[in-house]
Amino acid sequence: MIWVLAIVVALGLGTVLGYAWGAPRRRAIESFARRSRVLHELAEGDLDNVALELEQLAESEPGDATVFLALGALDRRRGRIDRAKAIHRTVLASAALPPDQRVAALVGLGRDLLAQGNERAAVGALVRAISLAPRSVATLESLAMALEQAGAWERAAAAWERHEKLVEGRRRRESRQGRGHALAGQATVAMADGDDRKARKLAERAIDLAPDSGHVWTVRARVESAAGDRELALEAWQRAWEATPAASPMIAPEAWRWASANGPVEDLLERMLATLRATTSTDLVVALAEFVARQHPDQAAAALERVARGSAAATLALVRQRLARGQRDLAREAAMRDVDAPAVVCGRCGAAAPGFEFRCDHCGAWDSLANRGTMRAGFQVPSLVRGAPAP
Repeated sequence: MIWVLAIVVALGLGTVLGYAWGAPRRRAIESFARRSRVLHELAEGDLDNVALELEQLAESEPGDATVFLALGALDRRRGRIDRAKAIHRTVLASAALPPDQRVAALVGLGRDLLAQGNERAAVGALVRAISLAPRSVATLESLAMALEQAGAWERAAAAWERHEKLVEGRRRRESRQGRGHALAGQATVAMADGDDRKARKLAERAIDLAPDSGHVWTVRARVESAAGDRELALEAWQRAWEATPAASPMIAPEAWRWASANGPVEDLLERMLATLRATTSTDLVVALAEFVARQHPDQAAAALERVARGSAAATLALVRQRLARGQRDLAREAAMRDVDAPAVVCGRCGAAAPGFEFRCDHCGAWDSLANRGTMRAGFQVPSLVRGAPAP
């Protein structure tokens, strides 16, 4: 009887010990499988399922700050900024948070605040993060973008310069471009202050750093226009609308106003004609054709005809031009075509925008917005792409 009792006790003790040993392993295996599903769903872009999996992980592993940081970043991408901020602040409230995770939480909070347009608070959070990790590439990049949006161009240029020293290859080129944008911002401030000499030096340096940026070339054109150098201004205006076709509806009228006030209208028209012959961008054709048609209506109409099938704006411009010239039958024919309305989207993150801006509000990329229908067939100047001077 005693042996039977001892065997039963041993079996019970073994069962308890086996469960105590096996349960954590089973939970670890389940957690690993769930994390694998999260990675796969994230790669597939299924953000809703990723969020659900992360929420379940957070419930089962409330002490794992990494899960909460990932959930906060995902909420920001899904537009749930307030919850992302709450998650990052909750993580930061932990006194036992490791330094690397504290930096990640501060960066996440800074990006949340930046997405809400609170640049001052975002800069504060990111400065705290940089003090804990002065060589963090992601932190420096976020800080530079926050300083840009806050208009602190000099500090932004310094942050991009530090970032450039820590990265290589494509990211180093992006750092140089970011510094070029910051210097262009400084040039704009200097021009507003009446310091044309400083503005010109900053604009020239900005072009060296970001030679294919429409934003930088626009600033250079404004600086040279204010300084009275016609040739450099004309070249800069052309480079500006060619580098960023989606910005041409705002660049071309500004260039025309300057040329009308200062005399080189014929020279500007020659450059507009040269662009019209080469470009397939509907935005650029529509913007330039309006001015070219005043002296060269046939060439303007030919350019509009070339792109009208894929652009409602080009079709409307073509119809108006033909009606103005009394070509009613041709105008009716153009008006009957089926076309899709253009949509401005970011070439980097794919986010749609209500109208053109030099910078994407979603991902912060410069010069990335373009017409959805012409992103692959848009205007490119080979010499600008290579960084060499244009002929």
